[in-house]
Amino acid sequence: MANVVIVGGSEEAQLILRGLLRLHQHRVVGTGLSVLAALAQLPHLTDPVLLLDVDMTEPSWTQVVPDARQSNPATRIVLLTPSRSARLDGQARSLGVAALVRRPFAIQELLTAVGPPSAPPPPAPPVPSPAAGDPDNP
Repeated sequence: MANVVIVGGSEEAQLILRGLLRLHQHRVVGTGLSVLAALAQLPHLTDPVLLLDVDMTEPSWTQVVPDARQSNPATRIVLLTPSRSARLDGQARSLGVAALVRRPFAIQELLTAVGPPSAPPPPAPPVPSPAAGDPDNP
């Protein structure tokens, strides 16, 4: 399960994202946070994902991405964007963004970008019952 922090976008968009991600077994640990609060959470998370809306004003997403990478290098950064361009793709990749998801998005596209939820641990193997007539078990 990814631990997702959502920054930027409208309250309605964050509510929808939170619901979709939880429905698919991800843990949303923060929405509606300031950039500083979101960055402060990242070092304490395992399998962190930062969902970042490119329509942020101050600071811009290009300023937040390097700070997030420094805060926790394991953070996968996913940009939500209203449009795609070769320039945006190149800039995002050069900053270490894992994926760009164009709004409106297909649910599977978002889930692929965030990553698969971790599989539940396999069940423990059954304990064999002693066989009748076993010399070690009189």
